[in-house]
Amino acid sequence: MGQTMLTVALPIALAWMMYCVGLTLSVADFKRVGRYPMAVLAGLSAQLIGLPLIALALIQILGLPEVVAVGLWLLALAPGGASSNVITHLCGGNTALSISMTAVSSLIIPFSLPLLLPVVLSESQLVLPLKTAILQLVMVTLVPVSIGMLCHHLGRGKRFETFAKWAGRSSIWVLMFTVAITLAANTKVFQQLFSSASIVAIALCLLGMALGVIVARLLKGGEQLTKTLAIEVGIQNAGTAIFVAVVQLKQPELALTPLLYGVLMNIPVAVMIYRHQRGRLRALFAREPN
Repeated sequence: MGQTMLTVALPIALAWMMYCVGLTLSVADFKRVGRYPMAVLAGLSAQLIGLPLIALALIQILGLPEVVAVGLWLLALAPGGASSNVITHLCGGNTALSISMTAVSSLIIPFSLPLLLPVVLSESQLVLPLKTAILQLVMVTLVPVSIGMLCHHLGRGKRFETFAKWAGRSSIWVLMFTVAITLAANTKVFQQLFSSASIVAIALCLLGMALGVIVARLLKGGEQLTKTLAIEVGIQNAGTAIFVAVVQLKQPELALTPLLYGVLMNIPVAVMIYRHQRGRLRALFAREPN
């Protein structure tokens, strides 16, 4: 039963999350990339190059156990999906830019992730046929995104708008579901490696956010751009990393770091959302007449 949940429920959960991404995308989002060329290019560079370099530095400097190191590497290769778009919106960031970055990274992940896995994985662990890995990732990422975009294009009326909003909110709960079932299948490993895995998981999140802030400052962007790049670079798609570890590599223990990340990333996210919402309330009360 537990194995069925991991090999069947996880791909379905990830496909649903990517479908939710597609519901927020349109062809215009890809065209919009041209409106933010430097921001998109710099953000994607930090996300797809900078964050993996941070992960490699953590692995080398801290001398992490192999199971934790591989999990961290998987996480670093899985840019944020629907969750980062929702978080960006709740934090008052540039949602259009966030969606545009997600649109581009969604096209890259199925190819970049399998190709870069060997950088950290030893030959004994790497039992992953490249063509099969790419095909599987295409089926659980690109195909659901494309279907979601088609629904977004054809969907009309209040019922569809209500469904799209519900789907967007549900993606975060689905991520929590993937974390929960993977954790349930790896309780012993979780207890043994909780300390080092949890430290590097939150470290990757915070360092990624810091990198996003630095990039935004170099671009001389305002608070909105700073929030957007902090979230896009710092918030990774734990669901994709867990899927690769459990379903493709068939080594559930490698999902330890991603599943911890899926829980711990909510701490800085909650702080950012709280600060933004508190600021909105203060501005609202300030405008009210005495």
